[in-house]
Amino acid sequence: MSPQGGSGLRVIGPVVQGGTITVEVGSNDTTVYVSAGSAGETVSHAVVPGKTNQLPVPPVPGGTVLWLWVGKGLNRRVVLVEVLAP
Repeated sequence: MSPQGGSGLRVIGPVVQGGTITVEVGSNDTTVYVSAGSAGETVSHAVVPGKTNQLPVPPVPGGTVLWLWVGKGLNRRVVLVEVLAP
């Protein structure tokens, strides 16, 4: 599976319910935010800049679209991923 996203934030591989999300973040980003949309809360995860990091998949049903982002304002980079059922 090819990476999703571009400079600043990329998701590598599938996102499976109960698993982890593999993300690559840019060299200036220290936090990745994860949200399940309007019904879910936003969770922030401290990450190592410029490296590949593992984030837990929130407890959501398969088919849910997660919003992942880094940065704020005009510098925000957003990637949408769908959670797959195991």
